[in-house]
Amino acid sequence: MDVAVVLVEGRPVAWLEPKITPHPWKCFAQPLCLENEPGLRKIPQTQIVCTSTLPYRDPADMEPARAAGRLWDIDTGHDLMITEPEAVAELLRHVAAG
Repeated sequence: MDVAVVLVEGRPVAWLEPKITPHPWKCFAQPLCLENEPGLRKIPQTQIVCTSTLPYRDPADMEPARAAGRLWDIDTGHDLMITEPEAVAELLRHVAAG
């Protein structure tokens, strides 16, 4: 099985390789049934995203977080929690502090 290799500073993250598994297919095939979508939309959204993915995201999905000042981007690849753990942790501390 081929798995994506996460790189930090051009080197593979060795401790991560045994933990990488195929993405479960059911998350794509099993429908999500929301019983109270208006209630869900009232919960404040926070989004921490990769800068490189911003052009591919639906602006309408990000707008509530952006309007509330709860949208941040980190200039790194898809695995931001691995490549930029300090930046992610700092933003999570900020969110938790309210």
